[in-house]
Amino acid sequence: MADWTEVERIAATLPETAPGVAHEGSPAYDVAGRQFARLRWNDAGREILQFWTPDPADRDALTAGSPATYWLAKAFPSAVFGWLDAIDAPELVEVLTDSWAARAPARVRRLREA
Repeated sequence: MADWTEVERIAATLPETAPGVAHEGSPAYDVAGRQFARLRWNDAGREILQFWTPDPADRDALTAGSPATYWLAKAFPSAVFGWLDAIDAPELVEVLTDSWAARAPARVRRLREA
């Protein structure tokens, strides 16, 4: 069961990441100035992770494979949303690393490969 603290821990291990703030003030993480993880909440205060995938097939696979955990929003066509408390630790590492790679410039991705 993940929470934003776990997102912070994982994000700190990725090259050129920095804590950020989304336009309305929610916490986020950026890579080279581009947001790759953002915290949102539902009306009851449940934490939602907004992240990105390298291609639409990945988004479709996540949402089709775990529709109770992941979903898409028409207002944000390139992003995926997921209940943080429904994502286990290994999966959280995977979605954050993939999101980081989807948003990082090539020169930054090469830092992780080295």
